[in-house]
Amino acid sequence: MPYRHAHFYVLAIFPLAGLAFWPAYLSQVTTASIEFHAHGITATLWLALLVTQSALIHGGNRPTHRALGFASLALFPLFLAGGSGIFLGMARRLAANVSPFYDLYAARLAWLDIVTVAGFAWFYHQALARRRTTPVHAGYMLATTIFLLPPILGRLAPALPPLAIAGPQDFWKLGIGFQLANAIAAAIALVVAARARGHGRPFLEAAGLTLVGALAFQFVGPLPAWRALFTQAAALPPLPFALAAAIAGCVIAYAGWRAGEDPAPRPATA
Repeated sequence: MPYRHAHFYVLAIFPLAGLAFWPAYLSQVTTASIEFHAHGITATLWLALLVTQSALIHGGNRPTHRALGFASLALFPLFLAGGSGIFLGMARRLAANVSPFYDLYAARLAWLDIVTVAGFAWFYHQALARRRTTPVHAGYMLATTIFLLPPILGRLAPALPPLAIAGPQDFWKLGIGFQLANAIAAAIALVVAARARGHGRPFLEAAGLTLVGALAFQFVGPLPAWRALFTQAAALPPLPFALAAAIAGCVIAYAGWRAGEDPAPRPATA
């Protein structure tokens, strides 16, 4: 069985996420907006699902593993809906000019979200479509964690003294921190791919998409045309946008599930 100790590595993400999101979310959870709650809860549940599924399958509990797998069909659309709120929230804060941080980075970070959602959707579809091929299925499911690492590591980067933030005058350092986080996430994916013994394609794809996001962050995000377009997204109504994301998630899950069904038996020949 591949990725025998994966659940321990995924568990290690929880304390890192707690540290990363403490200042902006966890320390003020009672006053945080619904978009932060939706994204935080669904992302946490996704990681918990990966931990549990990995532990169950390596513990030989295949029936429970299969039963919880059906739960992901509902969780995935909710995860996309929660992420849509973060995307629109950044656009609204950019349009309202609420802080220099959003003025500098909202349009650039949006590209990391776009690549993450696209990659996440592709990986989940592939995991469902290849669910009868254990190494590939496990690889695509576990590789979704690579997309969750840059937002976590990017927020932890200011803990490094050269990247410490004393005030708005140091916000330029955050760009370095975000790109450092992308590089670390891609490097982790490449290491896992190299150790996967011929089944590392999901992690190779995760590394490639992470680098695509980093390039878009650096070169497309600052373009005035993109900034203007992203600012216009602030006018989109949040609830219908989240509903559209959830429906897209349902369609992706359905397509992946159908793609992984057993082919129809061929008629016997004489």
